[in-house]
Amino acid sequence: MLDKKKIILAFIFLTLAFVGCKRHVSKTNERITIDGLAQGTFFHVVYYGNADKNTIKQGIDSILTLIDNSLSLWNENSTLSRVNRNEKVKLDSVFIENFNLACQIANLTNGAFDFTIGNLVKAYGFANQQRRKLNDKEIDSLLQGVDYRKVSITPDGYLQKPNITSLDFNAVAQGYTTDKISAYLLSKGLNDFVVDVGGEVYAHGSKPNNQYWTIGIEDPAEDSLSEIKYSQTITLKNQSVVTSGSSRKYYVENGVKYSHTIDPKTGKPVRHRLLSVSVVANQSYMADGLATAFMVVGLDKAKAFLAAHKQYKAYFIYTNDKGKYEFEAF
Repeated sequence: MLDKKKIILAFIFLTLAFVGCKRHVSKTNERITIDGLAQGTFFHVVYYGNADKNTIKQGIDSILTLIDNSLSLWNENSTLSRVNRNEKVKLDSVFIENFNLACQIANLTNGAFDFTIGNLVKAYGFANQQRRKLNDKEIDSLLQGVDYRKVSITPDGYLQKPNITSLDFNAVAQGYTTDKISAYLLSKGLNDFVVDVGGEVYAHGSKPNNQYWTIGIEDPAEDSLSEIKYSQTITLKNQSVVTSGSSRKYYVENGVKYSHTIDPKTGKPVRHRLLSVSVVANQSYMADGLATAFMVVGLDKAKAFLAAHKQYKAYFIYTNDKGKYEFEAF
């Protein structure tokens, strides 16, 4: 998916800080932590409760395997990989659910979020980090396959799309995964937990000693080697936060920093100064998709969207006319 994405591929403790806010509940349950690798990144789960750790981990691993077998771009046998090779494959429930969620966000953002951008992402090198420039002819050719409205699911459960179209659910799938793991924990009677899959975080309930879950937003850095610091925090009350973009990953042109994000309507890198956005929503998949869309449309249009959809909040990092970082909550 886009550079996004999410370009939080570092371990949870390198990107997020958990601190506390008072809550009028006291908890004494044991703190359980489960860490691992999934979807090209780390996952991190913390819960308070008496549920057996091995049993919970097995359940989480089953969810991750199910989603990987459906949506992974690195698994050659996944449903998504076979669809992108234009094989006729019966769609599974995970694929269908993510397709419908992605369509929902695409419609909501007027196509700023578009999951048919797979070939553009691959051509620019975002999938393997070997970035390159495309000429206008290459871009125009690739854009012929980009338009979520040209893709549909047939009544008998197959995907109908142009052969040149390649799907990429990265900007919704990790949020979806976070939501599924969270739902699993709730089904096991666990009400106090935080789930992080590659930077897509959902927090439910609270920590002991009357503390809500609070997430630290990484301060802007001049380069990828700078020390990680946090001066802004977000308190989550049965909510998700997802960050798209990164103040550590950008390119500089004429002294101005720009994030690596592709606009699905033009096929070109965006030309605005928004470097990072953290979106708060009730569902991780929605925060995930909106964060990607906001990185496409930029600060002003993102704020206009939020003014019309007050159930969401966002925290922006961008550069001003002098190339200096600024932070704004909206």
